[in-house]
Amino acid sequence: MNSLLQNITQALGLSMAHSLWQGALIYGALCFVYFLLPKLTSKNKYVFALSGQFILLISFAITFTLYMDVSPTSAKTFMKNGDLSLTFSQDSYSQLLKTLEPLLPWMSSLYVLGLFIQLIIFSNSFAKLHYLKTQGISSAPVGWTQSFQQICDNIQIKKHIQFYLSDKVSTPLTIGHLKPIVLFPIAFVNHLKPEQVESILIHELAHIKRHDYLFNLFKVAIETILFFNPFVWLLSQHVETEREHACDDMAMAWIPSSIAYAQALMSVEVLKNTSAPAHAMAAIGKKHHLLHRIQRITNMEKDHINTRRHLVPVVLCSLALITTAWIGPKEKTTINTENERTPVAITTSETPYQIPTPATAPSYTLSSPDTIKPPLEPEDILTDRTHIKNVETKVKKIEAHHNSHEWKNKVADIEAQTKKTEEYFNSTEWKAKLAEIETNASKIEEYFNSPEWKNKVADIETRARKKTEEYFNSPEWKAKIADIEANANKIEAYYNSPEWKNKVADIEAHARKAEEYFNSPEWKAKIADIEANAKKMVEFYNSPE
Repeated sequence: MNSLLQNITQALGLSMAHSLWQGALIYGALCFVYFLLPKLTSKNKYVFALSGQFILLISFAITFTLYMDVSPTSAKTFMKNGDLSLTFSQDSYSQLLKTLEPLLPWMSSLYVLGLFIQLIIFSNSFAKLHYLKTQGISSAPVGWTQSFQQICDNIQIKKHIQFYLSDKVSTPLTIGHLKPIVLFPIAFVNHLKPEQVESILIHELAHIKRHDYLFNLFKVAIETILFFNPFVWLLSQHVETEREHACDDMAMAWIPSSIAYAQALMSVEVLKNTSAPAHAMAAIGKKHHLLHRIQRITNMEKDHINTRRHLVPVVLCSLALITTAWIGPKEKTTINTENERTPVAITTSETPYQIPTPATAPSYTLSSPDTIKPPLEPEDILTDRTHIKNVETKVKKIEAHHNSHEWKNKVADIEAQTKKTEEYFNSTEWKAKLAEIETNASKIEEYFNSPEWKNKVADIETRARKKTEEYFNSPEWKAKIADIEANANKIEAYYNSPEWKNKVADIEAHARKAEEYFNSPEWKAKIADIEANAKKMVEFYNSPE
C-alpha cells in the first residue's frame, strides 16, 4: 500500500513538472499558428485554442500513466523496442527522481488541496446558475417574445429555448445546454430600443447554435484538473476571446449596421452594475475585451502587437523551458589539467570510484567505507575564495565604521539623552505632576458619584418628560394633527371624485391615441425614412470621398 501511494505521489509530481514545458510547447505552437495565419477566422482560432487545452490534458494523463508504469525492467523493454519518444531511459528517470524527490510529496499535496478548492468553486458556480434559473424570473413582453421566436427561426435553431426577464442578473446571459434558457435583465426593458434588444438576442442565440455552453463545461473541467498550469489559463483567455468574436461574426451576418450593434453592446455595458456569473454565456465580458470587440466590429482594430499582453506568456514560456533544462539529466564532464596523472581507483563494497590524483589534489574525507566525497572543481574553489574575500572586506568596513569617532559620538549622544530622560521621570517635578493628575481624577470621579450631580440629572429628565408630555397634550399639537387629517381626507376625496377619474380617462385616451399613432403606417413610414437616411449617412462616412 505504501509503495503504491509513493508511486502515485512520484507520478503526480513529475507529471505536474512535465505539464509546464508541455503547456509552453503547445501555447508556443498556437501563437506560431496565429502568426503564420493572421487572417484565420475567429471560429478556427477558437477550435485551435480549445484543441490545445485538450492536447495538454491528454499529455498530462499519458505522462502520469507512463510514470505509474515506469520501472527498470519496463524502461529496458521500451528502450529495446526503440520507443524513446514517450518513455524515459533508466538514467534519465533516476536523475529526474533524485532532483525532484524532496519536492514530490509537497507538489502532490498541493495538487490535491488545489483540486479540492477548484471543485468547491465549480460547485458554487453551478449552484448560482441553478438559483438564477429558478428565482426572480418573469415573462418577457409579447413583442420581445415574438421577435425572439422569429430570430430562432431565421438562424435555424430547432430546439425549444426559454426566454425570461430576470431581476437577479445585470447583463443578458445564456444558461444550459440540454434545456437552454436566455435571461434578460428586467431593468433593461425601458432603456433599450427594440433593435438593440434584437441585436443582443442574436448574440445569445449564436452561443446556443454553436453549443458554446457544452464546450465551456469541457473547458472548465480542464481548468479544474490542470489548475496549476498557467498555460491552461492563457489558452482559456484565447478560447473566451475568440468565442465572443465568433458570436459577433454570426450576429453581424444578421444585423445590417455594425455601428448599431456596437451601440447595443455599449448600452448594455453602461446599464449593467455587476459582472456575469462564472460558467454562463454573457453578452458582455470584461471592459477591455469589449473595447477590442467594438474596434473589431467597426473595423477600427489596431494592427500593431500589444507588447504588454504578450509579455506574460513569453515570461512563462521561458520559465517552463528553464525548469525543463533544470530537471533534465546532466552530462558528466571531466576537466583535463596539465599535471594530470594516472587515475587511482578506490574500490568500495559496491562500485569502484575513479578519482584524479594531481600533485595539488585535495584530500578525500571518508565518513564511512562506502561514502566518498569528491573534490571541488577549480571553478568552485575560485568562486568560494572570491566570496570569502568579499565577506572579509565588508566585515572590515563595518568594524572601521564602529571604531570611528563619528559612531562613538553618536553612541555617547544617545546615552546622554537616555540619562536625561531617566532623570526627568525620576525627578520630584514629574512625580508632583502625576500626583496632581491623580488628585484631579479622584475629584472628578467623586463629583459624578455625588448626590448633587445625581439630583441635577434627575431634574433634567423630569423637566424633559414634563415639557414633551405637555406639548403633545396641548391644543396646538392637537390642532396640527386635526389639520393633517383634514388635508388627507380632502386628498382622498379628490382622487375619488369624478373630476379626477375624468382626467385619468383623458390621459388613457391620449395614451391610446399615441399608441395607435406609433403603430400607424404614417409613423412607420417616417421611421423607415429615418433609417434610410441613417444608412445613407453610414455609407457616406464609409465612402472613399
